[in-house]
Amino acid sequence: MHPLPPLNPDLDVTQNHYWSYHGLETLLSCKQPLTASQDEDLFITVHQICELGFHQMIIDLGRVLDAIATALQDASDPIIGDTHEACYFLTRVLKLYEVAVTTMPILTTMRAFAEFRTTIGPTSGFQSFQFRHLEIMSGVPKYWEGGTRNAEGKLHVAETEFEKRYGAQVAEWRDRHQHHSLTHYYNLLLQRVDASSLEEKVSTLLEHPQAHPLLKQMQMYDLLQTRFHRAHLGLAAQQLKLVGADVGTGGTSFRQYLAKYEAELAPLFPGLSQTPEI
Repeated sequence: MHPLPPLNPDLDVTQNHYWSYHGLETLLSCKQPLTASQDEDLFITVHQICELGFHQMIIDLGRVLDAIATALQDASDPIIGDTHEACYFLTRVLKLYEVAVTTMPILTTMRAFAEFRTTIGPTSGFQSFQFRHLEIMSGVPKYWEGGTRNAEGKLHVAETEFEKRYGAQVAEWRDRHQHHSLTHYYNLLLQRVDASSLEEKVSTLLEHPQAHPLLKQMQMYDLLQTRFHRAHLGLAAQQLKLVGADVGTGGTSFRQYLAKYEAELAPLFPGLSQTPEI
């Protein structure tokens, strides 16, 4: 590896200090509580940590998908070629997902959600467009659509505003990743194995020197995704109980909505996720 030149040839690297390189003043100015609550600053911080993680995960998961596509095009192996590049970036995605999974429960330490809940309006995790992007890249169907519909069939403003702002991008992501997602490539791998049962196909793939490390990481990705959904459900149940509410800020009947992923969509990789840890 050799040093790369700056993208901006006019950059004076001698003036590149820690605070400017990392944009700390701009980053820290993004946290702006709306009330004097001593819990609201934590609420914002935890979500911003997760969103920064999601941003890098999207970048690296894109690299993973491109690397898997390249490995699958390798004619030297009938199943899959070199997966080192895919595993390199997927390792980073997994580490970042662990950060999100362990960071979200910090919010269970809040004691005063009621102090600022009404002030944040319809702000809701439902509206995390980056998490939606990750789910689409993973191969998850658009299960959240209509998730805020009430008994009269009316959608909550959290969903209608999300659709208004990001609906076109979500549609573009879905189109782009229809045949370029983790689940798509997992299914392609299964199709390349000449076996009659799912269990035999998975067993064969786990014996393949290039497929094995990739499937091991995909198994962990599946586990972390489920754990994140569980953490979100546990947090919502605990905090909404404190304020005596049974409906989330995004208008969802949160228990039913947040449990929907695991009940109807997990696992992402059938046959693999049920296998004891590889």
